[in-house]
Amino acid sequence: MEMSPPPAIIAFAQAETVQEAPVEPTPIKVDLSKYIPDRAISVTMIVTVTPPTGAAYIYAPGYENQGTLFKGPKSIDEVRLDGPFVFVKLYGGATSFDIQYTNYRQP
Repeated sequence: MEMSPPPAIIAFAQAETVQEAPVEPTPIKVDLSKYIPDRAISVTMIVTVTPPTGAAYIYAPGYENQGTLFKGPKSIDEVRLDGPFVFVKLYGGATSFDIQYTNYRQP
């Protein structure tokens, strides 16, 4: 009778991968007081995002959940205001943005 060695037992250890929550971009404060009157309640703007595959989310302080998303390379939309500042968060690999103000509304 021929004896063969027992089969080798090989265990593969799976590396534990911990999914980290995406890092929220740091808001960039933009002063509108040079371009828009203090009493304005909204502003229409053209936003150019670099690189063109990125996006910029713009909102007024206190209205973080009611902002406007501007997708690159260039888009136009209205942003609600509550004072002379807005905040910009860059997403999708965006590294910079440019804002042109076209119109505003007052009460």
